[in-house]
Amino acid sequence: MPPTRFRDTGARLSHVGDDILVHCPACDGPATVRPHNTRLHRRLTCTNCAHTATWTAPRHGAGHLLPHLSGPNDPYFNRPLWLRTDFRGHTLWAYNAAHLTLLQQYLTAHLRERAHLRSCCDMSMLEQLPAWLKAARHRTALLQATHTLQSQLP
Repeated sequence: MPPTRFRDTGARLSHVGDDILVHCPACDGPATVRPHNTRLHRRLTCTNCAHTATWTAPRHGAGHLLPHLSGPNDPYFNRPLWLRTDFRGHTLWAYNAAHLTLLQQYLTAHLRERAHLRSCCDMSMLEQLPAWLKAARHRTALLQATHTLQSQLP
């Protein structure tokens, strides 16, 4: 059987960051954080208790400060991500099902082709993964961890 191949499309974390699954601050059930009206507003909505909250980007001079996307908490309400688990002293996390699927495809592949991006500073989300997540020796255990996370999808 030929080795599995994964081609990095160059997607940034922002490509999967518009639909973030988090723990609800009211009931600890699954909630979503999504854009609301404009890119400067986010709405947290609990699928369990119907709790809602709105986040607005703070003003900074003539513009607004948008948070940097990185886990394991959502960057808007600072809520723990719904899809997160401990892995050998590290936190494995995903924003949503699409992000988790992308990680699974990456981990399953034996051949990983890098994205061809315009500049040296423009790295894809997969190129920015930590070394422990890229290590071949962790591949099987990490895939098991992602399957556990997948079973927790609402």
